Amino acid sequence: MPEFVHRKGTNSYKWDTKPEGAPEDIIPMWVADMDFKVPEEIINALKRRIEHGVFGYSFRPREYFDAVTAWLSDYHDLNVKEEWIVPIPGVVYGIAATIRLFSNSGDGVVIQPPVYWPFFSVIKDNERKVVENPLKWDGMKYVMDYEDLERKLEIAKILLLCSPHNPVGRVWDLEELKELASIIKKKDVIVISDEIHADLIFKKFHSMIEVEEIYDRLVVLTSPHKTFNIPALHVANAIVPNPDIRKKLLSFTKALHVFGANPLTVEATISAYRFGKRWLLETLKTIENNMDIVVEWAKDKDYVSAYKPEGTFLMWLDFRATGFPDEELFNKLLSAGVWLQNGKSFGEQGEGFMRMNVATSKEIVEEALKRIEKAFS
Repeated sequence: MPEFVHRKGTNSYKWDTKPEGAPEDIIPMWVADMDFKVPEEIINALKRRIEHGVFGYSFRPREYFDAVTAWLSDYHDLNVKEEWIVPIPGVVYGIAATIRLFSNSGDGVVIQPPVYWPFFSVIKDNERKVVENPLKWDGMKYVMDYEDLERKLEIAKILLLCSPHNPVGRVWDLEELKELASIIKKKDVIVISDEIHADLIFKKFHSMIEVEEIYDRLVVLTSPHKTFNIPALHVANAIVPNPDIRKKLLSFTKALHVFGANPLTVEATISAYRFGKRWLLETLKTIENNMDIVVEWAKDKDYVSAYKPEGTFLMWLDFRATGFPDEELFNKLLSAGVWLQNGKSFGEQGEGFMRMNVATSKEIVEEALKRIEKAFS
């Protein structure tokens, strides 16, 4: 079982900030990081590097790339060549860079809301147009609307895919990705697949890397950030099979003078991918148990419904039965002492929903549910 750590007083964005007027004992369950101590192997690797005492200019050794490819092979059965890997500072950086390289100001970029809110801002901040292809609820799960997607790609240059999907928790089946790929190829667009949550899964994960027929137009973004709870170390990788796309991405990164490597991120990444699997599997059990608690709790409630996601440590709670407008719902929960992520921040389709991060202790999850129940009693 992963070790829960109290994080107050550590400049934690999650635990050391709160909205104005919120109770002092607010339970924050919005930011997508975990409250678990990282694997001991990562801590020991960082200690050894720090004790060396010199932090001069560094590079990524062969071991870094070997660790990335070995993890993808062992954990996901993916065959990724070392030369496909382009190290980048972060996944959103990779999205922004690809958008800039393969579209022009005013071009459309398709997203599938309700979706991770920076997708909206990274498109707008780079002077592109957000084109929405909303997901549909089929009565059991969210699915892609392929007919609408075909229409939307007529006015776009890029599709930005979230896989696994944040916040709805879908882990797309291979058949779904192949159907998506056929449309992408027909419409002649680039696809960016944000796969940062790929390791946090409760079913078989399929990457866009498995769909070889779109290798000429594919950028897959991965990172150990979410998997091993190291987002503040700022490390990610773009996996780019097409040499022309890869060359442009490398040149763009070089032009921004993003060079060298933080020696601590290098050590953390190598250790995480080499030795972190056992810790991850134990952590997934804890997260899954917490999800089961939430789903069971919601069964007899008339004001909220919940389902177990296929991936991520995030739950998408449906409060639409309350009839409260989004902001009023958010404030009601906040007053009760629970800080969830406002659903509308993921798009208009999130109105009446709240995202809950359950990568924390069982006790905190149970206390949060008690507070929510009291707020609606």
